[in-house]
Amino acid sequence: MASPLDDELRDDFLVEARELLQRLSEQLVELEASPRDADLLNAVFRAFHTVKGGAGFLSIEAMVQLCHQAEDLLNDARNNVFVLDSTQMDALLEALDLLNVQMDALGAGETLPMPPSGLLARLQHKAKPAPVAKPVPLAAPMPEEGAGGTIDDSEFEALLDSLYGRSGAPGAPAPAPADPNTISDDEFEALLDSLHGQGGVPAAPAQPPRAPPVAEKPAPAKAARAPAQAEQTVRVDTGRLDDLVNRAGELVLVRNRLISLAARSGDETLGVAAGDLDRVADELQGAVIGMRMQPVGRLFQRFPRIVRDLARQLGKDIELVTEGEDTELDRGLVEALADPLVHLLRNAVDHGLEMPDDRERAGKSRKGRVRLSASQRGERIVIVVSDDGRGMNPQVLRTKAVEKGVIDQAQADRLSDAESLELIFRPGFSTAAAVSDISGRGVGMDVVKTRIIELGGTLQVHSRLGQGSELELAVPLTLAIQRVLMVGVGDRLFALPLTNVSEVFELAAGQDQWLDGRRIAAHRGRALPLGDLAVWSRVAAASPPRQVVVVHIGHRRIGCLVHAVIGREDVMVKPLGPLFAGTPGIAGATVTGDGRLALVLDLAGLADEDGALLATAARPQLLKDSA
Repeated sequence: MASPLDDELRDDFLVEARELLQRLSEQLVELEASPRDADLLNAVFRAFHTVKGGAGFLSIEAMVQLCHQAEDLLNDARNNVFVLDSTQMDALLEALDLLNVQMDALGAGETLPMPPSGLLARLQHKAKPAPVAKPVPLAAPMPEEGAGGTIDDSEFEALLDSLYGRSGAPGAPAPAPADPNTISDDEFEALLDSLHGQGGVPAAPAQPPRAPPVAEKPAPAKAARAPAQAEQTVRVDTGRLDDLVNRAGELVLVRNRLISLAARSGDETLGVAAGDLDRVADELQGAVIGMRMQPVGRLFQRFPRIVRDLARQLGKDIELVTEGEDTELDRGLVEALADPLVHLLRNAVDHGLEMPDDRERAGKSRKGRVRLSASQRGERIVIVVSDDGRGMNPQVLRTKAVEKGVIDQAQADRLSDAESLELIFRPGFSTAAAVSDISGRGVGMDVVKTRIIELGGTLQVHSRLGQGSELELAVPLTLAIQRVLMVGVGDRLFALPLTNVSEVFELAAGQDQWLDGRRIAAHRGRALPLGDLAVWSRVAAASPPRQVVVVHIGHRRIGCLVHAVIGREDVMVKPLGPLFAGTPGIAGATVTGDGRLALVLDLAGLADEDGALLATAARPQLLKDSA
């Protein structure tokens, strides 16, 4: 039975190794494009070497064996014995995939799969082995150069040690007395290399390793290696972090209630206290939300490998350009967006970009380009997937939609080009024939859009025939706390996501009319579809609503008729219970500053495909309970 210390060491190793492997996937794709890049070669070599060292310390032989062979290949490449080719890169990427499988097995407490002999053979290079460091006497001539005309790191370090000793360069301060219970980094690496080899050749350590202290007292050595990092960072269980976010959300609700009470009481002292709490709660809210944020680069770094493999499979030459990797995103959104983005990238590579010969005939470069960018706009994160391929033909989309029964001819005739592009998100639009005739845009795109909407986001498409397509998704900055606009409909309260609100105005007499069964208002020189939230929610009111809240859902604009616009609030949205889960048009519920229940509307689920509110609420009992 494993001891708690063994479990802790294993968990620490898994966390650190997985971070290395995530970055390694992107580095290997970059290395394939620049195989002579010494910095990249060293970085990739160090990653495999570090994982091998940790696995060796934990006696994980299957992982050590695999990393050892990859390290061997990379060490020869570092020493200019050869230049890595595509076959060797395939082997290294396959080794990375197997390492990830082994990591999952280790985390689940399962038996690790041994590396296949065929993979180990492909990781071997039939060439002169990398030179091994040899001790050099004081003031001796430089060692003979290796096959590539250079000496490796170990030889260079051995030379420095022989000239100046292990204390460093001339004039360097004398090192502090060594703790007999710990060993240095160099000694630890030398021990690992003597056990498992460095670059495939067991190396004689520069100094006799003190193995017993390592085996008997590994914990002090670990603490001695990185004391500064231990003081600066700490790993926190995500469950505790989520609990802290929930507590901060509850505090926001209490803050709202206290501010409301202070305003109604007229008590100046209470008002000052409420203002102080408001300031502190805002600061705490910002700090807690910041703890949940992660750079979007963590999400992006998995995509170069996907694009590379798909391009190889399709026989295309494709460059993936990423931008805005430092943009921060809520931790909960990082994994939630992974599958939708994979689908968008696959569509761009498979159906958006032409074959190299077709691009050349069209006057384009043979290499296609896919761009993946992220940026922050207000309180939303915008991620764009674009390509410089063939683009989409709106007329072809309309024709195919009619043929497949997605819309009728009368509806197709009313669609603008921009609205026609939205047809790719209709369920049932994509078929096998559509893949070849209209670039396959729409295969599963309705599922992608549904997922984005579930996250409180929007998905838009833009395209120019012959120049390429662009899909833009926007999601809230955080899922923890939302900023909403509170509105009154009769005696009920509704919350509209503020990121979707464009403006508010009062409907003047004669400004609206009915057209083809739809209520339309003339606003800013355009026809604005109106939706009556009182009718939708079946609220009986003494007078019809005249306040209009203009919201945008993708490229559509809709005016929501309400009786009163109350104001802006920061709220914590609570999910609905299983009885009401999935109710169209309702995202959740929250408690207002005066203690009342308000339903948070899902605007994308509230509007139909023609840009008008659904006729009535699907669950009137839910709306009745909220009154």
